[in-house]
Amino acid sequence: MTAREYMRDITPQSGDRNSDEAQNVPIHVDEPHQPSRGIRNITVPIRNRHASTTGHGASRVGTGMREASHNIDDLRQRPGRFSRLWMWIAAALSLLVLSGLLLVAFRSTTVTVIPKSRSVALTDSISFVARPAGSSAGISKNTLFYTIETSDLEDSEVVPSQGTTHVESKASGSITIFNDYSVASVRLLKNTRFETPDGLIFRVPAEVVVPGKNSAGPGQVKVTVAADKAGEKYNVGAISYFTLPGLKTSAMYPKVYAKSTTAMTGGFVGEEPGIAPGDLNAAIAAVRNRLEAKAREAVIPQADSGMIGFPDLAQITYRSLPKTIEAGVGVRIHEKVHIEIPVFSIDLLAGAIVRSADSADDAPVTLRSGHGLSARMATTGVPTLGSDDIRFFLSENADVVWKIDKTALSEALAGRDSDAFQTIVNAFPGIQEAHAKIEPFWKKTFPTEASDIKILIVETEARQ
Repeated sequence: MTAREYMRDITPQSGDRNSDEAQNVPIHVDEPHQPSRGIRNITVPIRNRHASTTGHGASRVGTGMREASHNIDDLRQRPGRFSRLWMWIAAALSLLVLSGLLLVAFRSTTVTVIPKSRSVALTDSISFVARPAGSSAGISKNTLFYTIETSDLEDSEVVPSQGTTHVESKASGSITIFNDYSVASVRLLKNTRFETPDGLIFRVPAEVVVPGKNSAGPGQVKVTVAADKAGEKYNVGAISYFTLPGLKTSAMYPKVYAKSTTAMTGGFVGEEPGIAPGDLNAAIAAVRNRLEAKAREAVIPQADSGMIGFPDLAQITYRSLPKTIEAGVGVRIHEKVHIEIPVFSIDLLAGAIVRSADSADDAPVTLRSGHGLSARMATTGVPTLGSDDIRFFLSENADVVWKIDKTALSEALAGRDSDAFQTIVNAFPGIQEAHAKIEPFWKKTFPTEASDIKILIVETEARQ
């Protein structure tokens, strides 16, 4: 029996399907042992050419089997890719969310403060008194002090000569006077003598006040001196020790002395080119005007220094230096200006201005930048700066701003509940208005560390 005949015997023909079902005859086909059937063990049969031509149904079955095969391959490959991709996406989103939360959580809490301000009208009916720095008698916390800013400048100009003239000029130069005798200042009269080791005498042209000594060392002041007589022998170099002959019998003699670091110059006796008086005076005036403008600029303190000075309170001293010959041209005149200006603490002056309008207000204040104030002496006499009190008037309006202690405010707020904010702010008299923005937004208390609280000062227009 052939294999085909055997298969016909065990496989029912299409017309005999019912008879087989009616008889319920079991059919057994011995097959080799196969492993358990799972998705990985499915074998897709390869359709022969004959089967593919049996009809559209068979074709669809074949196509479906091929698609199933591809889907199975995709199932083998895709789950890993997709899981890894979603894992990275989830990690990135988590990182973004965490970063956002950290930015919010660690952002500083900000307190915006508007300080009190006031515009005070100043007239000649209000005068101010300032004492020299270092004064000890009759002072209080509200006493206004002044210090002295000085500047020395030189300039020159050539004047055409006319003939010759006999000249006798005295040498001059700068010395520094020291007071190692007392903590009190020492006043030296006009024409006080200073003697070199060789016996040459130089004199001060005006009264001098030498500050007292302190923990830093002797008090000192720099001045200009002129030779006692004309002549070139007074053109000496730097002198390490000048004595004061007028103090020889006093205990001050070894403790009040002077030094120079530059040479004395200008001593001369002889003939030199002549200058018409009118030309000379015009040249001197021009040079001194230039010097005054430069000197005033030099002594006015910068706004960020915390000090303030007024040009109209300055004391200016001019001195003509020895002329020099300009061969074939004429004579060059040399002028020197020495300027002294009293300067004040901006905060102390602002306090004095507020007290002039309200004697009960002692809160810390300052002047708004760009104040535009001017001043003039209230006395007819010329005070000796450094030793005398000075009385002066201020003009224009002074815009005063109350000062806020940022450190004290942040420390007072640290760790406190937000409900206590206004009570804490009210304890600071210089605050007109304040607002707090606590970060992160869900917190109801200020950070426990004062450094995490940012205080922002916002000034508004001063009221009258």
